[in-house]
Amino acid sequence: MTVMTDTDKLVIEEFVAFRERLIDGLRNKHPYVLSIADNILAGKQNKMSMQIVDGGQIAGQYTFHLDGVRITNADSGKLESEIHHPFLGIVKPYVIVERNTLKNIISDEAAFSADLFAAIAKYLPEITVKFMR
Repeated sequence: MTVMTDTDKLVIEEFVAFRERLIDGLRNKHPYVLSIADNILAGKQNKMSMQIVDGGQIAGQYTFHLDGVRITNADSGKLESEIHHPFLGIVKPYVIVERNTLKNIISDEAAFSADLFAAIAKYLPEITVKFMR
């Protein structure tokens, strides 16, 4: 049995649930946007990864298995991103975020629910997106 670290709990339990609540809210407000994204991403075994850093040190690495825009499973300890894009082929993006920033994002759920795009813009300077080869 694997023991979950505090970072594992933050990402696998709190962040995944937070993201799913945001998806539900976005689906209610803008059903066509998510319908298009779901259709583009559905049935392709996409995976998105996230690396959590704490004080410049890697605190955790996670791979999220996706069904459309929904997370179906999360793996700890590896980055295995693979998005099957209809025009670009396979791209392998992963997000790097400080642990405290992720905690702040989750605690700012009301702002994300009220205006997703404004809330994302607030945190974008604190998030890095990289691509694996």
